[in-house]
Amino acid sequence: MNSSRQLVIEKNAENARNEYNAPEYGFADIFEASEKIGYRTIRYPIGSDALLGFSLVKDSDRIVFSNSSSILSREIFTIAHEIGHQRLHLSESGKTLIKDEDFSERNESEVEANYFAACLLMPSDRVKKFIRFEIGNKKTTPWDGLDIARIQTAFSISYDMAIIRLKAIDILNEVAFKKLRIEKLEQSATKFLNVIGGNINLCRPTEVKRVPAEFLKWVISNYNDKLIPKSTLQTALSYVDLNADDIIDNNNMPEEEKTLNDLIREMD
Repeated sequence: MNSSRQLVIEKNAENARNEYNAPEYGFADIFEASEKIGYRTIRYPIGSDALLGFSLVKDSDRIVFSNSSSILSREIFTIAHEIGHQRLHLSESGKTLIKDEDFSERNESEVEANYFAACLLMPSDRVKKFIRFEIGNKKTTPWDGLDIARIQTAFSISYDMAIIRLKAIDILNEVAFKKLRIEKLEQSATKFLNVIGGNINLCRPTEVKRVPAEFLKWVISNYNDKLIPKSTLQTALSYVDLNADDIIDNNNMPEEEKTLNDLIREMD
């Protein structure tokens, strides 16, 4: 990726932050931000060994999906990565679907989406400002895991992402980067977060089930218009732990699902 393309991606990430009116440092809720800047955002636990996420264009909807069986910091990065695909690749190339099994692929679009996510979640100017105001002069004091935990909490990112980004924007040199990576192996990011009273939820999966309300309204509307049977409605609602009987009028069932007893009762 050349410098001119990097600049395009940096500007695109900054535009996304501005569209949401992002806070000074990290996003309080990247999932809410994704919705507000125009993406139907779905979170669902499909297993820790399953794909991380996908980006999809369907009709007029732009959809991003994240696997909430991943730890929260990884899931946050996934949504940022998928927004990157939406803005950089599905818009430009005419593709309608990009799946991400992991983020280790080195093809150009994956490298670009990773860079977009890094710029979206940790803009270099805001990182430097946070370090200056909240951590202090690291030219005279060596970096340690507690410093990284503070950055993790401020920007809602993983330990590994924090040190990789700090190295990429020339805040950490190679020696400090390796030291911090070894320090994490010897201890753990969760322990560092605990010490500073940081957000330890970043190191845990949420298993959240979140589907845009419009999708559920659409399914219920189709049922009410007798376009789908109750079994299809129940299947759709079960994804968010809802029961069809709790939200529908059984007198409005499609004809093919009414039993003989139902018909007799109506004749009475």
